[in-house]
Amino acid sequence: MVYMVENIPRNHRMWIQNSITWSPNLILYPYIAYLSHDWRTLSVVIAAASMLSYFSLMLLEESPRWLVQKGKIEEARRLLIKIRKTDRLYSEDFEKDLDEVLRIETEKQAISSKKAKKYTFIHLFCTWKMISQTLTFIIGIICTTFITYALMYNMEKLTGSLYWNGAIIGAARWVVNILVSVADYKLHWFGRKLVNILSMLFTLLSLAVVAVFIFYTGKGGQVMSVGTTVAIAMCSQLFIAKYMMVNELYPTAVRNVAVSAVSMMSRIGSMFSPQLFYLSDIAEWIPYAVLVGMQLLDLVIFCIFIPETKGVHLENHLPPKHKRIFGRRA
Repeated sequence: MVYMVENIPRNHRMWIQNSITWSPNLILYPYIAYLSHDWRTLSVVIAAASMLSYFSLMLLEESPRWLVQKGKIEEARRLLIKIRKTDRLYSEDFEKDLDEVLRIETEKQAISSKKAKKYTFIHLFCTWKMISQTLTFIIGIICTTFITYALMYNMEKLTGSLYWNGAIIGAARWVVNILVSVADYKLHWFGRKLVNILSMLFTLLSLAVVAVFIFYTGKGGQVMSVGTTVAIAMCSQLFIAKYMMVNELYPTAVRNVAVSAVSMMSRIGSMFSPQLFYLSDIAEWIPYAVLVGMQLLDLVIFCIFIPETKGVHLENHLPPKHKRIFGRRA
């Protein structure tokens, strides 16, 4: 996603990311799993399909923003001119403006190269603002991952076929992704923060309905199936929206580090989510109540600490040293 965000115009980031997502795979995957009959065959099929990604990477160029940051100015210039010509927007004036911009960036690079910089996980916490935002994203992605995989690992308890349920969930996810894509492209006021809040509210409401229904009736039935489908579909959009905001909020210097940190922390939710439904031995509604609490926590801290990022220009550098908590030691 970092590569896409750095190469796609800011007005097209969300709808392209939502259109090219992993949701369609969930529609096809149950059918492929059904035909494979066993996990070994399924693993071979998945590995073979993954090779397409490897060959497609050979067609890609490096991000111009990354090239400039690494001091590869001429290569960045060549690539930017190529992009402009591909878009049929090239002119001699553009090349003159580009040379001026690259000259300024070269001077900045010459100054910064005097002191070798290695950015680490610690730099995500170099200001109080970045501390609050980083912790919010980490807690949020843990909650989202925990909710998603806890529900998916419990799919055998849903009514109907496991294969059909998987395909329906994949279709529901993709429908949500497409609707968000259209809204983001057509409506200027439909921002990243609103997408996150709406997704969390729908997830919270669907899980709360399931928890209350099971509490009073002692069984899930169709309510559990529908609630699970809605929650997983909304969490799919949460993953995309959260990662998009991480990419747009953090400067180029630490953008990869930020995305890697959030991805790493998401594994905590993946690891512990299979254990959640052991609580159903006490009462069937308790696991869903836990998920409601986690989603509520994510919603509250997100609304407090994360700003809107739609349409923002990507920053290249960290805040100046006098604004950092660590001062000159950072």
